[in-house]
Amino acid sequence: MISLLLQASEIRPYLKPHHPNKKNEPRSFQKNLPYTKVEVKPWEELGITKERFFKRKYGKMSDWRWKIMQEKIARQRRYRGMKKTHEEQKLKEEKDAMDAMDESGRRRRNLDGLSAQEIMYNHRKADNGTIRPGTYGTFFEYVYGTHSVKSVLLARKRSIFGLYTFNCEDSSIIEKAKIEYGVKVQSVRDKNALNILTKNGVHNGVVLKTKSLVVPYVKEVGRAENRDYTLMVEDKYGDTDVIVEEVTRCRNLKEDGEEKYPLALYLDEITDPQNIGSILRSAYFFGVDFVVIPSHSSAKLGPVANKASSGALDLMNIYQVEKSLSFLENVKKNGWTVIATSAKPAESSFRNKFIDLKSLKTALQRTPVMLVIGSEGKGVRTNIKLTSDYLVGIPQLGENDKIVDSLNVGVATGILIQSCL
Repeated sequence: MISLLLQASEIRPYLKPHHPNKKNEPRSFQKNLPYTKVEVKPWEELGITKERFFKRKYGKMSDWRWKIMQEKIARQRRYRGMKKTHEEQKLKEEKDAMDAMDESGRRRRNLDGLSAQEIMYNHRKADNGTIRPGTYGTFFEYVYGTHSVKSVLLARKRSIFGLYTFNCEDSSIIEKAKIEYGVKVQSVRDKNALNILTKNGVHNGVVLKTKSLVVPYVKEVGRAENRDYTLMVEDKYGDTDVIVEEVTRCRNLKEDGEEKYPLALYLDEITDPQNIGSILRSAYFFGVDFVVIPSHSSAKLGPVANKASSGALDLMNIYQVEKSLSFLENVKKNGWTVIATSAKPAESSFRNKFIDLKSLKTALQRTPVMLVIGSEGKGVRTNIKLTSDYLVGIPQLGENDKIVDSLNVGVATGILIQSCL
């Protein structure tokens, strides 16, 4: 019975072979050896030249198809070049990584360089090579990133105590720090030393040890006339100095240009340093004349804000005030138009003040303007809205929902500044 079943049905293997023998070719051990068959080109099979073969193949092709084929060939060549460049770059990175390792497989260190502890605690080496303990640098700040460090050196607004580098790719910043600014440049032991100083910030291999940026107090903003405006600023000794500034956007304009009034920002209780940095970057890029922040309930203008501003923190004119309401009232008395940001209000007292974005440019052409920017969470405070001359908001043109119902404050500020210009 079993033999009849075996004869009636085909016996199949339990597992399908990895290399099926569809052509019933003889099997041998040679199938595991490298394939040595010489590949014959198509024109060799036909017994004609390569040139004649391609002329017969593409000779009757239309101009349009010929153009498509040439674009395809160029694209393939470009991709092959990109692939080759990528592979060469990858091999170079692997080689550099291997060269940076010592015999134990750890990253090499610059043993002559400083550690993060020596930098933070101001340790000094004695004549016999021992380390003398110093005082902890609680009043120091570590500015990191190429653009942030360059702006601190260029602005010259704070004291500089040293530049610390590790595999810095921008050698020009080191030369400028040494020659033009007389800054002492030192190498650190490894990348981790800079990571500790910057609290794992993106430092690009360069960190500047400085004092914190001193933000002066502004007592009063004067009137703007003939493309100039005045500021009453309190110096570090408590004396009041009168500063006359030219409108930033007028410096590169012709004499008959329409732009003649200053544009300023007042940042109302913005507590996120990333947002403040983003706002300062946009303000400096668009040519805002100065920025005012309250001395309370504001983010620290430290390394995080400096990095987010891409160096605009030191290049921008920034002032602080103690009493926001009295300051804005004095600004209005001196001919400035105060415009606060707000969503479209429902109250009648606020609804009459609301203007659209197009009116901002008209306002700046007639009077100096101070834009009040509120935080993402709470916005501009109610008492400041009541003090302001106008309210303005950015309309939502997309689908109205409760998930994405607002813009980042840095993005919104950039749109408002551009609408004024």
